[in-house]
Amino acid sequence: MTSDNPDLAELREQLALGHRLLHHYGLAAYQGHVSARVPGTDHVLIRAHPAVSLSLVQAADLMVIDLDGNVVESSADYPERVGAWALHTEIYRARPEVGSVVHTHQKWCTVFGIAGKPVLPVLHPPTASIAADPWPVYADNGGAVASVAQAKRVAELLGGGVACHLRNHGMVFVGTTVSKAVLGAADAEQQAELTWQAMLAGTPEVIPAEVMRGDIDGRFAPPRPDVRDGVARGEWGNQVWLDEHPDASYERGVWL
Repeated sequence: MTSDNPDLAELREQLALGHRLLHHYGLAAYQGHVSARVPGTDHVLIRAHPAVSLSLVQAADLMVIDLDGNVVESSADYPERVGAWALHTEIYRARPEVGSVVHTHQKWCTVFGIAGKPVLPVLHPPTASIAADPWPVYADNGGAVASVAQAKRVAELLGGGVACHLRNHGMVFVGTTVSKAVLGAADAEQQAELTWQAMLAGTPEVIPAEVMRGDIDGRFAPPRPDVRDGVARGEWGNQVWLDEHPDASYERGVWL
């Protein structure tokens, strides 16, 4: 059974696009997932049990669950919840301002979680602000979240932040919208790779917090009239263009 709510239908399309973008940016391939809070409810839109590559996820592959993991509605051919559903629901339970949660196994951010070293804000204040504060590290169970109790622990460690390491496993990112959470994951990976390269070259010089203050303070601010889905129209429009042109390169001027 599926809803004919047009707002939910649009959210499904945004969330499916978010999964495909994780694949496009090399942040996840088969495993990994994005979720979204259904506005005005205690329901969560989330990927059904992984059965296809993230590059192929469509709106019909998503389901709605409640904060206890009960399936509310689904049109998916594989109507089983993803194993880490509680990671999403416990963050939503603890953070009413969060509208989307992303879980990835992305390379460079995970390297820093394994090493217990902070990713530094080193390039372009708006994107560097994702790393303005060190991210906490969840280290239980090899970083995997397999129970509600473990998910609660991640939510506690995350606190009011935007990201949390799952040591030896991956990352969690949050945002007010799908676009903010997904692009936050991409921004974080860029900062992590550049931090690594700068450390090899010498001592990294970070961007001062005061330079990033506006972006830091605006992380969970209400949407502005000139912003679509939490990110400047041109930026999220670029992501839609990339999804429609999977062989595109940065030569087209796309920049995160």
